[in-house]
Amino acid sequence: MKVAVLDLETYYDAKHSLKKMSNIAYCMHPDTEIISCAFKLGSAETVVLFGEQGVQEFCDDVDWSEYMVVGHNLSGFDAMILSWRLGIKPKMWGCTLAMARPLHAKDNASNPLSLGALVEHYKIGVKDSTALTNVKGKHLSDYTDDEIVDMEVYNRADVDQCAKLFLRLMPHTSKDELDLIDMTVRMLVEPQFDADMDVLVNALADEDARIESVLKKTADIMKLETSGLLDEEIEDAALTTLMSTDKLSEFLQSLNVTIPTKPSPADPTKAIPAFAKSDEEFLALQNHKDPRVAAVITARLDVKSTLLRSRIQKFIDAANAHPNKKVPMPLKYYGADTTGRWSGVQYNPQNLPTVNPKNPKPSDALRLSLVAPPGYKIVVADLSGIEMRVNHFLWQVPSSMKLFQDDPEADLYTEFASSLYKIPTCQVTKAQRQVGKVAHLGLGFQSGFETFQKVAKIMGNVTLTEKESQNIVNLWRSDYSDIKNGWDKCRDALPTILKGAEGKAIDPWNHIIPVPEGLQTPRGMIRYPSIRKEYSETFDRDEVVYGYGRNRRTIYGGKMVENIVQHLARCVIADNALAVRRRTGLLPALMVHDELVYVVPKEDAKSTLDTVQNIMRTPPLWWPELVTWSEGSTADNYGDAK
Repeated sequence: MKVAVLDLETYYDAKHSLKKMSNIAYCMHPDTEIISCAFKLGSAETVVLFGEQGVQEFCDDVDWSEYMVVGHNLSGFDAMILSWRLGIKPKMWGCTLAMARPLHAKDNASNPLSLGALVEHYKIGVKDSTALTNVKGKHLSDYTDDEIVDMEVYNRADVDQCAKLFLRLMPHTSKDELDLIDMTVRMLVEPQFDADMDVLVNALADEDARIESVLKKTADIMKLETSGLLDEEIEDAALTTLMSTDKLSEFLQSLNVTIPTKPSPADPTKAIPAFAKSDEEFLALQNHKDPRVAAVITARLDVKSTLLRSRIQKFIDAANAHPNKKVPMPLKYYGADTTGRWSGVQYNPQNLPTVNPKNPKPSDALRLSLVAPPGYKIVVADLSGIEMRVNHFLWQVPSSMKLFQDDPEADLYTEFASSLYKIPTCQVTKAQRQVGKVAHLGLGFQSGFETFQKVAKIMGNVTLTEKESQNIVNLWRSDYSDIKNGWDKCRDALPTILKGAEGKAIDPWNHIIPVPEGLQTPRGMIRYPSIRKEYSETFDRDEVVYGYGRNRRTIYGGKMVENIVQHLARCVIADNALAVRRRTGLLPALMVHDELVYVVPKEDAKSTLDTVQNIMRTPPLWWPELVTWSEGSTADNYGDAK
């Protein structure tokens, strides 16, 4: 396969840029003029073409089916223009930024994944963006002759540096990972979901009407002066008051409500109002005995989070931007750069609220709007409890392993509820199973009873007393002491990593090896760059940390186990996606942490589901003892798929 390295330069200004617009909207906006594109086909000299017509004519003369097309951040930008506007359909997509993310995401640099930082790191050049900044706000017709020359030099240098960077990164990137990068790009540029615009538009109108009603009621409760104001002005006044910490505090004080406080992040010696959605005392005010207080706090939490309205609008905008009105699935390869899991960007398609037909809610519109084209079905298959299974098998918990070996569909949530309530599994109620579920999901990575008490309320709507929470934590750690011992083994491995040495395997399978960079696994690395000890004033002790600035993280035994489990679970689902593609040729329409989604002809839906589930129920070659299971279904839209 030949390699073609490409780089596009496009019009931008203070308001029209990737900093102000989503990638999808920017790439397809009529004001996004293609200024130039540099092409390096194989070992040939790099050529630069100017203007969309000239670039298009060059592209039309190339058989892209022979090439792997590579660019820096191609998976987040260039690929959309190359595919949707220029019609390029390569044999494979590649991205040097994606390839660099597992190696450099937490390096000590302000932007360690930029082309400039990477070429400097590998000593393959210096990136000079002067030519680009000099033409900000200029269309090609406005360029001077000198600016044309400068842009040609700049564009060519970018491609030449990217080509050298690709060669440096190739030895560190397996064929499987290159295939996964390609798969990720294709979920974006070859979207498979149609958009049900009626569902989206109606949901947006309903959400707007609901928020308007909330704001009008808030204005009345807070006795805002609204005489002579239009409805829109009343809503704006209520919104401004709700969002103001000072004005909200003033209202609460007028009703003799004690303002919840917390230490200021800027100065821990000072207290500030605790008005965040994660502040427990603030959340508790939703149940205040004074209905005015409860209503206003609920309204603040409601309107402050514009996530649903924003996501609906982004779905609409993305579908309108795509040439065939489909909904692209923007995912970031290795977005969780410690564990390797994908992360969602823009409207985060990996984190869409589930649909419960018995309890309809406004957010249902997101999944329900993703529909199969006429004559097609959506196939969804998930890995049941994959992270929980990985954690229990990793540390060889005898009871859990036997349970799944005897019955791959076994319910570990019910098993723990049976132990907790001292009753047979057949007598465990739905509510008791929910407690067992929350326990397994919340206690596997060293959470204490106070954190678990909060998690139980948020995750499972389970209200526990402090004593009940403590008892559940103690029993769980006793029943699954092998996992607790795993936290300690990971903690004990930290000094080896800190010394830059290689140690013995942490786990009984010999899968996880401490090395100077972090942890070596059967399918890659969990990196802890710049790992070191730092003194924590908050806890008055030394802590082990890695990364810098916003990438700085604290690491300890339970967190290491979480990293390992998420990394291994990621490898399982990735291997499943690769196996499906290689066996059937199918590309996923969407990948989630534990789920694969395909869009196939109706007549193939059942056989596709059977094939995908058979693959997902087969243990990975690198861990044949792991027992996995898959559930799945087919539907006309993503919301109805279970």
